[in-house]
This record gives sequence, structure tokens and C-alpha cells, in this order.
Amino acid sequence: MGNGTKTIFNGIFFRFILGLSFLIAMLGTPALAGEIGADVEKILRDIRQDQPVPAVTYLTKTEPVNVNCTYYRGNYQGIKISVETHPNSQRVASVLLQIPGPDRTKQVFPAVKRAIGPPRSSNPKKSEYGWEWPNYRTASLHYAKGAGSGTGTTVVSLFYR
Repeated sequence: MGNGTKTIFNGIFFRFILGLSFLIAMLGTPALAGEIGADVEKILRDIRQDQPVPAVTYLTKTEPVNVNCTYYRGNYQGIKISVETHPNSQRVASVLLQIPGPDRTKQVFPAVKRAIGPPRSSNPKKSEYGWEWPNYRTASLHYAKGAGSGTGTTVVSLFYR
């Protein structure tokens, strides 16, 4: 290949990479938004309140927060997971999912609803949803804004009051 041919080839290759990067950026965001809901639903179906902590590869036992409870942390597809058991038990008492970045409540809400049922209260404009059941069980889905734009955390939590 001569010098002129290399320059033309490099220019075409650069345009191809630039175009491909643009295409990935444009298509990647909605695709990731769809996957985040499926990932949240998988976690909520794997880790069920009042059931034994499942033996899943994405959870690791860590130092307990409360006396006589077992605490697990994990990460699944960028979703931070915290799980705590009832005292002196291996049954799940609380589940906390944290999704860093922009508000994902709209993408996550349908998955949470499929996994735990319809909310008892909701304020979609404020990205807030709440669930309550007998025996002091409760859950929430909300967005906690961060200091800058898009730096907050979408939170899914199931716990006992």
C-alpha cells in the first residue's frame, strides 16, 4: 500500500469508527434502559423476602450490620445489592437495590410491579412508589437526586417497619 492509499484507508476507517460510536451511543441508552428492568426483576425474583437467602453468585456474605443478622452485598449488572436476614435466621428480612445514575424509576417500575405487585401509593412525577402489606412489610421505589445532573440513585427497597 502506498502513502496515498494508507491516508484514504485511515480516513475511511476513522469515519467508520466515528459512525459506529455514534450509532452505539444512540441505540445503547434505550437498550440499557430495557435491560435494567429485566435485571431488577431477576434480582427481586431470586431474592424473596421471608425466604432463605439464595445461593447466587452475585451475593457475598459480609460483616453484619445488626446483631444476630447475616448481611450480604453484591452487584448484578451494575446494580448494587444489600440483603439482611432476620435475627438468628437465614430468611431474608430486607433487600436494597441501588442503581447509580439518572432517574430510572420509569424503566424499573413495571419490573418491580410484576415481581411484588401493584403499589399502594404512587407519585410518578416525583418518582415515588410505595407498597405496604400486613405484618409491617413495606417497600419503596424512588429516586434520590445527587449533587449534579444524572448523579443520583434509583432505589428499590423491601423491608420491615
